[in-house]
Amino acid sequence: MRASIIVATHNRPEKLSETLINLTRQSVDTREFEIIVVDDGSEPPVQLSDEAPANLRLLRLSNVERSAARNAGAQSAKGELLIFVDDDITVQPDFVNKHVAAQREWPGALQVGAIRLPEDASSTSFGRFRQQLEDTGIPLARGLTSMPNFCAAANMAISKARFEELGGFDVTLSSSEDQDFALRHTSSGGRIAFVPEARVVHRDGALDIQSYCKRAEWGAANMLPFVERYPDFADNVVRKRVNGALQIGAEPLTDSARKLFKTLLATKPLSRLLVASARMLERAAPDSSLLDRVYRMILGVHIFRGFRRFQ
Repeated sequence: MRASIIVATHNRPEKLSETLINLTRQSVDTREFEIIVVDDGSEPPVQLSDEAPANLRLLRLSNVERSAARNAGAQSAKGELLIFVDDDITVQPDFVNKHVAAQREWPGALQVGAIRLPEDASSTSFGRFRQQLEDTGIPLARGLTSMPNFCAAANMAISKARFEELGGFDVTLSSSEDQDFALRHTSSGGRIAFVPEARVVHRDGALDIQSYCKRAEWGAANMLPFVERYPDFADNVVRKRVNGALQIGAEPLTDSARKLFKTLLATKPLSRLLVASARMLERAAPDSSLLDRVYRMILGVHIFRGFRRFQ
């Protein structure tokens, strides 16, 4: 068998159902790939219909979190290539073929496909802002990249042999576990390839500034173990500099001033005022640079709040 698609899920039956509809409609022969749904303690438990194809199977776990769930799916996989997608992903009929072809082109590489927001997101100011923001972390061209942490577990593929060699995802990390996986891969000589033709649509619900910031704050709050594991990694140096503990006299005055300003903006009255300002600008000036700055300010405050939560 060429490939195993692993989908970890928890309490999102409608999104999972749509994801599986597209995954089961691949152009490749069903004998060439399998789909493994890892139900991590959903209530009610995930049920597969009686008409489910033979290459679709279900594993049940009990709230072990996403890294352990993905690892369990990988352990039971029969395919030579592991393809990981989230449970709110829509794929094209040639999705499996694109990842399989890329693995032939770059044997042993960690492959990361393109992730886009739904088309209707581009009709909103925040949707356009978010897509632009997320595109900044994407390589400019198809092929091998020098970015050592480039990885998105919502659409990635790697050979089962290499995945097992690396020990899978680190189950002690609940945020940035895919970046950690990529860094372990590249630090031992592994290559990472950007495969934009393996394109998916991410149908998550964070399509307004408040819901997106809530998710970003959670991610920042749970990123500290990753930051402490790689303190000299350039991105983490910046994170600690702009969001770490206040060190007046031991850091540049501008850094201290920014932290104090973020602390002030993180208070409930000013935080609400910023959101209200964004709402007003979305109506009055939806494509303005001012709205972009307000979005970035709100997002920065939430990341700051999350990062400082456990310090």
